[in-house]
Amino acid sequence: MTLGLSMIVKNESKVLARALDGIKDVVDEIVIVDTGSTDNTVNIARQYTDKVYTFPWINDFSAARNFGLSKLTTDFVMWLDADDTVPEATARQIAKLMRSNSVTADIVMMPYVTATDEQGKPTFAYHRERILKNVPQNRFKGAVHEAVELNGKVITLSSPIIHSKPADRNNGTRNLDIYEGLIAGGHTLTPRERYYYARELFYNNRTTDAAKEFARFIGGDGGFSANKADACLLLSKCYVDMGDGESAMQAALYRFAFSEPDGEGCCAVASLFFERGDYTTAAYWYNLALHTKPNINSGAFVQPDYYGFIPLIWLTVCYDKLGNIKKAYGYHRRAKKIRPSDKSVAANDAYFASKGFKDA
Repeated sequence: MTLGLSMIVKNESKVLARALDGIKDVVDEIVIVDTGSTDNTVNIARQYTDKVYTFPWINDFSAARNFGLSKLTTDFVMWLDADDTVPEATARQIAKLMRSNSVTADIVMMPYVTATDEQGKPTFAYHRERILKNVPQNRFKGAVHEAVELNGKVITLSSPIIHSKPADRNNGTRNLDIYEGLIAGGHTLTPRERYYYARELFYNNRTTDAAKEFARFIGGDGGFSANKADACLLLSKCYVDMGDGESAMQAALYRFAFSEPDGEGCCAVASLFFERGDYTTAAYWYNLALHTKPNINSGAFVQPDYYGFIPLIWLTVCYDKLGNIKKAYGYHRRAKKIRPSDKSVAANDAYFASKGFKDA
């Protein structure tokens, strides 16, 4: 089975070679689609492939990605962003899959790690459709936050792709502008588009507008349960920012209409009880978070810290507030084993030392 790589790029001279070096020995064909670079991106791309194309940017990521996929002649196609990296273990797993010459899947999902801690451990991850059978139905949809519908047989690899965005990169309002341009042009948002539009509003500090869109998405027809569960937590955060604690609690609890209790949800509810000064109930929910397990296969955004480090830190605080400093110290020590160099751990070390816990 042959595998081709497609990438869309613009001004990626700082990171493009890094991405390509991690995958070039695994793929049989590379297509690079440039959407208007003014730096050395195109020259770097030509060091890896002669299939470098120019595609005018039309505020549509799917259009650019699908143009690149159309230029591949391989049995399977793979996509990467220029600021992605492919660990050696991941490259080996992909190569092994392709060498088997018996790939019966239509789509191969892989973990996508978009944030890590100081030790390189994932703090935010989810699955993406990464390798696709090269057939017309396996094409991207959506002008922004584009995705391929899951058709046919879907399998999952365990090794991740790592998103390693340069520290100085800021996309600003680009995605939000695309959505609002679509709306201004008379486009009716699909449920998935409305969810991501609400997220863009939220992360661009348009809290009231975001709350309205999250509520419309949650209460409307269609949409994935994992997205509705996430929307509940983001809506809860909107209400917190708007000073409406009761609505924030209702939105956070409503998450469990779409998801089994998980770390993210339990910690969100716990934090609201903590803000009320109800440390006993907050501790209950943080402890519940500790006894859940992340499920990256759910399609949800998974933040592993909510299943260990974060509830442990807050259980430390809760039990200190409740006057049980010995129990608080026990949770502190567990948190320290996970993230020994975290600033919260360092601050708690000093605090417990001042209370006579000399081995802190």
